[in-house]
Amino acid sequence: MAAANVPLEIDQGEDWTISIVYTDDFDQPYNITEPCRMDIKNNTGAMQISLTTPETEIPPGYIPEIGVSPEIGLMQIHIEDTATAALKPGVYKYDLFVTVNDGNEYAGNQVQRLIYGDVVVNQRVTQL
Repeated sequence: MAAANVPLEIDQGEDWTISIVYTDDFDQPYNITEPCRMDIKNNTGAMQISLTTPETEIPPGYIPEIGVSPEIGLMQIHIEDTATAALKPGVYKYDLFVTVNDGNEYAGNQVQRLIYGDVVVNQRVTQL
């Protein structure tokens, strides 16, 4: 399956969150497992932000960088405001790799690039 080109936009200094539901042609959810990873890089290839599914239990009240709900094929991707504030306005590249398991004992876990594209970071004007 080819990855989808999905442009993203982030406002500098905001808490940024998106939700993705990954289903097949029959609207059945893919069983998303760990690890999942999303990297954002500048035009020279230097890493700006790297997000992953947590390796340990997240304490109550905290939002994981990448959270998954395998039963419904849901992923939530979150970047804290302090991280988006550190990004310089401009255009970056990203891609999101996920691990899925369709229950086929011979295939096991499969790593797939799900989405990719440009991320536009808009300059912040207002300071709180």
